[in-house]
Amino acid sequence: MQRREDARRNFVWEPLGSSVLMSRPPRCRSVIPDIPPLSEYLALLEQIHRSGHFSNFGPLARQLEAKVLEMFGVADEVCVSCCNATAGLTASLLATGRSGRVIVPAFTFAASLGAVRAAGMTPLILDVDEHSWAIAAASLERALAAVEVGVVMLVAPFGIARNWDAEIAVCRKFGAAVVIDNASGLGAPRALAPVQPDVFEVVSMHATKPFAIGEGGAVFAHKSRESALRAALNFGIDSHSRAGGPFWGVNGKMSEFHAAVGLAQSRRFPAALAHRRTYVDRYRQRLQTFRGVNCPTDPLAAPWQFFPMLMPDAASADRFVARAAQQGLEIRRYYRPSLSLWPDMACFAACPVAEDLAQRMCVLPVRGLDFDIEADEMADLVMTALRRALKD
Repeated sequence: MQRREDARRNFVWEPLGSSVLMSRPPRCRSVIPDIPPLSEYLALLEQIHRSGHFSNFGPLARQLEAKVLEMFGVADEVCVSCCNATAGLTASLLATGRSGRVIVPAFTFAASLGAVRAAGMTPLILDVDEHSWAIAAASLERALAAVEVGVVMLVAPFGIARNWDAEIAVCRKFGAAVVIDNASGLGAPRALAPVQPDVFEVVSMHATKPFAIGEGGAVFAHKSRESALRAALNFGIDSHSRAGGPFWGVNGKMSEFHAAVGLAQSRRFPAALAHRRTYVDRYRQRLQTFRGVNCPTDPLAAPWQFFPMLMPDAASADRFVARAAQQGLEIRRYYRPSLSLWPDMACFAACPVAEDLAQRMCVLPVRGLDFDIEADEMADLVMTALRRALKD
């Protein structure tokens, strides 16, 4: 294993989500919350006040769980709501009953790392595949054969649907549980083998996500893990009555207020999802004419919080962000820096792929419903900035 002591080497640190200084306020931000209007859930807010039930897996949270399970779940699976996806990841790690090391991909959002530390476990960073941008089965097997690991965290970059059967099979071979961080993926096709007790999948409902409720998330898991998950999201209370208990927990329950927004969002989500995929299809068609620019090719593969685009090199990515800013268009960089460059971070081996991806990856704005800039207009702005960046 390698330990990176100087995360600042050859890297300029920025606040997550920041962009270059613009000469004028951005006309088009990368991500705009797409929350249902108040009129669509006001009656539910009044119901909350009448009932006096505001949290602790209340009736609306349970209704939202049932609705999300109906829309996206499968047989033998449960959906458990949580206050955010990071808490959901931490609770899932605790619910595995494992301890020690957790393999985490180098190319992911910082929340993946924070969830591991919140669970009292130790992250071990592993490089990703240059094509899928995710951990591959072959590299995972090498790591598990060399180091004792309790859990593997698999991350679906940008919520793009992926079949994890090969990676899960490797984890089962070495006795490791699996937590899938699919924060941006609620609404994407879920390629599922039979649901397994040691596999958890976590999604986000943050304000910037496609299924946005302000703040929240959910965990999909085998029915047998429901009580462990709910205990882990409620301080570990009642876990003393379970075999192997008691264990630690966090305060990770979803409020009834956010559940009310989620129920309203569930009604409008299919139309919003179709609208987002229209945006992505416009990008996909036009980006085919640019050499050295790589992006996903299937508009149906994700719900598209934003659309990832890999630039030819770090310099062209910097130029693209700057040219877009001149037009009042905000372009963000993900996932930057690679987790392998964070301070005092243990890596299984060097992570050149993730570090390169983090320097070259840009994400394009995608819109849901009720926004005044349409897909063609947004694509025109993006392509103008891109042509200038690649020409310079």
